[in-house]
Amino acid sequence: MIERGPAALKPATLNARRFIITGTGSSEAHARYLAMLLNLYTDRAATYLPLSGFVDWHRDAFAGKTLVVFSQGVSPNAQIALNRRQDFAHCVLLTATTPAAALAAGKRDRAALLQSIIDAGGELIEFPLAEEYTTLIRFVGPLAGYLAALQFTSQLAGCRFPAPGAATILPLLAEPAPADLLDAMIRLPSAFSQGFNIVTAAPISDFAQNLACKFMEGVFWPCPPISDFLQFAHGPFQQMNAHPKPVIILQGDSAAEADLVDRSVRMLREVGLSAFVVRVNAPPLYSIFGFEAALNALVFAVMRHLRVDQVNWPGKGRDDLLYGFCPDS
Repeated sequence: MIERGPAALKPATLNARRFIITGTGSSEAHARYLAMLLNLYTDRAATYLPLSGFVDWHRDAFAGKTLVVFSQGVSPNAQIALNRRQDFAHCVLLTATTPAAALAAGKRDRAALLQSIIDAGGELIEFPLAEEYTTLIRFVGPLAGYLAALQFTSQLAGCRFPAPGAATILPLLAEPAPADLLDAMIRLPSAFSQGFNIVTAAPISDFAQNLACKFMEGVFWPCPPISDFLQFAHGPFQQMNAHPKPVIILQGDSAAEADLVDRSVRMLREVGLSAFVVRVNAPPLYSIFGFEAALNALVFAVMRHLRVDQVNWPGKGRDDLLYGFCPDS
């Protein structure tokens, strides 16, 4: 993706000013990340709306806005939003699936949907990895989706960062799992399997969902709640004193974050709670790639240690009442 660069965006996308962005699963993090990029690094306005918000919503709320959908595989749930695309001024789909790939996988209805979006003037932006479905957890698509969001935003007039190059992104993909955290999870996984918390700073706290979901999907542990540093002192810390659990702290490269991490670690250890720091020496614009890589390595090592069956996962094939939900447009 870095070597080939982003494909040129259509004029309707380049001229869009207001965006409603959606996605679920790992795509929720991509959608929230793109909303942050648009709001903080351009003069455009964006909001994230969960997919259920497209089931029963007045058209006036969508009029004049651009719909952006993230969905690696164009799941039935993602099609709920795509089926409302005529209520919007324009539609953009960021996905790993193309009409040709869908046809090759025997998904004719999905191929027809994608082609209809293209034929109607919508934008289809492809990123890897199509058909990453043998296991419940995905590793390639989540990383690629963040890069797609960066490349998308960098093409908009007035964007305040350039398209990221290899020197920026690739070193972050080599971030290892923190040795002390890996040792703790391997030595006593039960300390984490009953739940733990993730604490970080804004804006990471707003699009760290996939970091938490790795543990839910990878090793079937409860999905850890995510707290902003200052939010953590308004309830989560007190609850953890009543029911002790470990805390994973994400730290970027700013001096302010270093101070917040130091305060958080001291506060936790003074009451006997375990604190582990995952540090990535990068600004918030890019640090998510390092956190993704470090926690990928961590979760994969724990999966191997626990001999997790990622092919025949619990509840496989029994989720269609919701996963397959897509009412007629």
